[in-house]
Amino acid sequence: MKPRLTRIFPEITTEWSSLSGYQRFERLVSLVLTLAISGVVLVAIYYLVLHVVDLLFVQSRDPFDYRVFQTVFDMILTVLIAMEFNNSIVRTMSERGGFIHVEIVVLIAIMAVVRKFMIMDIETIEPLKVMALAAGVLGLGICYWLVRQSNRKRDGDKKTP
Repeated sequence: MKPRLTRIFPEITTEWSSLSGYQRFERLVSLVLTLAISGVVLVAIYYLVLHVVDLLFVQSRDPFDYRVFQTVFDMILTVLIAMEFNNSIVRTMSERGGFIHVEIVVLIAIMAVVRKFMIMDIETIEPLKVMALAAGVLGLGICYWLVRQSNRKRDGDKKTP
């Protein structure tokens, strides 16, 4: 049983015996989150395929209609955001230090806000909402830059003896 578990989940079982109790707890929580998000992604992909087939072939809409593109890209970007979040959890399981990195969370947040920009209906959107989303992207961009600079400085400090 143990070799099978090692083959299926190497991120969890690697160096298991050398991990502290809390690090083991983190890995188990990460596994549960990974499985849950993977289930969400699979269901979302299933519905994505159904909607794309329905939009393009059953309803026989014009595939070049921007509303069809917005709908399809909304669904695709939602799946990509969930996959990136899941990927960040899996990556943290294979590392010994800490849980999810702030840099990754900020990047996922930027992706989510940019997704909103891509799917908004220009004809009906309120200018104040556009300004709020723009301020959100600007704030997240500044936050990302600050976190990135901090990580570079920290990584640079680790290299010097």
